[in-house]
Amino acid sequence: MRKVFLSVVLTALCATAAAFAAAPATPFDAQAVLEQQKAIRADLDAGKGVYGQLNPATRQEVRERQDKLSRLLQNRRYEDLGPAEQDQARLDLAWIEYAGKTDDDRLVCERVRTIGSNRVERVCKTLAQRRDDRKNSKDNADRALQNRSLSSCKPDALNCI
Repeated sequence: MRKVFLSVVLTALCATAAAFAAAPATPFDAQAVLEQQKAIRADLDAGKGVYGQLNPATRQEVRERQDKLSRLLQNRRYEDLGPAEQDQARLDLAWIEYAGKTDDDRLVCERVRTIGSNRVERVCKTLAQRRDDRKNSKDNADRALQNRSLSSCKPDALNCI
């Protein structure tokens, strides 16, 4: 019984891996990527923006990957690249994009129990979204406390609670 279960699981994993491996990569516009990399390089050189705040070693790595990417894409289209070159271009683009991510862009997931139910739901938000939600909740609570009346009785009311 155990062998049958393991063989079914192994078959399912192989089928899933084959499906992911066979998924075609979506092409990108090489000239648009080169323009985007020029803007990132300007931020790096000027020391501004997210890329300007990177440490020196990461900045150097971004520059090296940008140079390699620009040599690869210069006067070529995505369709002109071979499969290995397409993979390398995608890898360099992903690395450069990840280097520019801040902690605020990091996705954090938590399991939240729905009010009035035992059902648990997975909620994923970036750290920036979570910080904004906390701030908005605090502001709303403060506003509600300021707007509440201290007494539920009005001066002309006959009976007060």
